[in-house]
Amino acid sequence: MPAGRTGPVGAVRGILTFDGNTTDVAQARGFVDSTLRHHPDRETAVLLTSEFVTNGIVHGTGAITVVVLETESGVRIEVTDAGSGKLPRMRESGVDAEGGRGLFLVDHLASRWDHVRTDAGLTAWFELDTTAPAG
Repeated sequence: MPAGRTGPVGAVRGILTFDGNTTDVAQARGFVDSTLRHHPDRETAVLLTSEFVTNGIVHGTGAITVVVLETESGVRIEVTDAGSGKLPRMRESGVDAEGGRGLFLVDHLASRWDHVRTDAGLTAWFELDTTAPAG
């Protein structure tokens, strides 16, 4: 279930903006992978970023921006698109369904996640808590 941030957001580790084409999902994954190359939750961050970027491309409009930030307890990833008016929501997916599981993954793997509508569009974010050193 989405929940609010528990601590202040720290330093920006990286920002990437791209057109929002389906081929950009791999670029977003590579960006997060290299930005968090020594972080213990790197693989989870890459997976969840992929889900949010895919949702932004499918349901949003225009350019997409990915921001990687440090938090007091780990890392926060924000994905912003121009928005389509539709808010993200979890849905039931059948066994044979090709989609509909992204937010389920986010909900189960992220420490916290939510979305907020701003002047820039819709920002979906998640946080991963860790006690191991980030790098």
